[in-house]
Amino acid sequence: MASNALRVYARNASLQRIGQVSDYTSLTVIPRYNAIGAISLDISADSDSAPLLAEGNGLIVQTAAGQTVMSGPIRTVDWSRTASDAGAGQLKVGAVSDDEILARYTCWPSPTTAIGSQTASAYKLASVAAETGMRTLVNINAGPGALASRKNPLLTLAADGARGGTITRQVNQFDNLLVVLQDIAGAARLGFRVIQIGSALQFQVYTPTDRSSTARFSFGFGNLTDASYTTTPPTCTRAIVVAGGSSSPRVCKTYDKADPLFPGLVLEQFVDQTSVDTASVDLAAQMDQAGAEALTNGAGQGSLAITPIDIPNLRYGRDYNVGDTVSAQLRGGDWYTDIVREVTLTSTTTDSTVKATVGGDAGGTSTVARIYQYIAQVKRDVGRLKTRKAA
Repeated sequence: MASNALRVYARNASLQRIGQVSDYTSLTVIPRYNAIGAISLDISADSDSAPLLAEGNGLIVQTAAGQTVMSGPIRTVDWSRTASDAGAGQLKVGAVSDDEILARYTCWPSPTTAIGSQTASAYKLASVAAETGMRTLVNINAGPGALASRKNPLLTLAADGARGGTITRQVNQFDNLLVVLQDIAGAARLGFRVIQIGSALQFQVYTPTDRSSTARFSFGFGNLTDASYTTTPPTCTRAIVVAGGSSSPRVCKTYDKADPLFPGLVLEQFVDQTSVDTASVDLAAQMDQAGAEALTNGAGQGSLAITPIDIPNLRYGRDYNVGDTVSAQLRGGDWYTDIVREVTLTSTTTDSTVKATVGGDAGGTSTVARIYQYIAQVKRDVGRLKTRKAA
């Protein structure tokens, strides 16, 4: 194993380490910001570590310095053998990050009540900090405060830092917990994760770190090997929020956000808030929150992929992480700044590489991702240049 290769350990269902997997042939780890990450590991089926790699167990991936990159449960163990294999064949092990625990649960309208007594149509978060609201949803649907039949004994919560602005939000009955958290975090510009702390899985909310002045990547600096960007058109530029209509009068309101690449494009999307009583004193706050989330999720997106090179003064895991803001010098020499959405770490017996994806993703930190705005400006500039040459 190369000195800079990632270390892999197996754990059992109780999160206890049961051995190191030191003879893998290839390892790919993809941490993602506010989303479920992935691990893929190739190893000989003859390996002494093979019995540790079973569904129900898990993997812990660490750097050579002992920093945990990702951990999570094993989901697949696939076997294959070809005529050229001298031994028992090969295993490809697939795992997901511990964030997946959040995707197992839905948001009950009355979380402390048995399923047969669910009479409410929604659960309401009223005038609370975004982090407080997120922790509340995790606690009462899956954590220590959940019904005994739903409580996950491995899940704990970090202390509440009351991060993010104040929100008032009605959570529709049985919405997926992870999706709701992504919506709230995206609008509040927060990050969240589930990581292993001792023999427990801890839900944490944090404010991403701006490292744009120190984590800078450029071909000229010699710490960037390639870069590319892509765009995805918007799906919603006008949110039509409708509240009430059953037991209270209907109220409708539109929220608009012009797209920088298609400024004249109008894409309407219905946002169902008909379960909200329009007599509520916080009706406006609830409709505003729903409109903001719809425009965030439906905004045009840009994604920048860069392959940075670790240098002594700038290394992934030490000087920047997923969720941090970094800078990259792109087309025309301009500097672009945005959040690291995911990182693909590849480790073999001889080498390790890092590829980062910056910007994009509907759970972004702004209604329209900053890279999308940047690319729109570049394309407009190129268009004006062509027009001048044609003239």
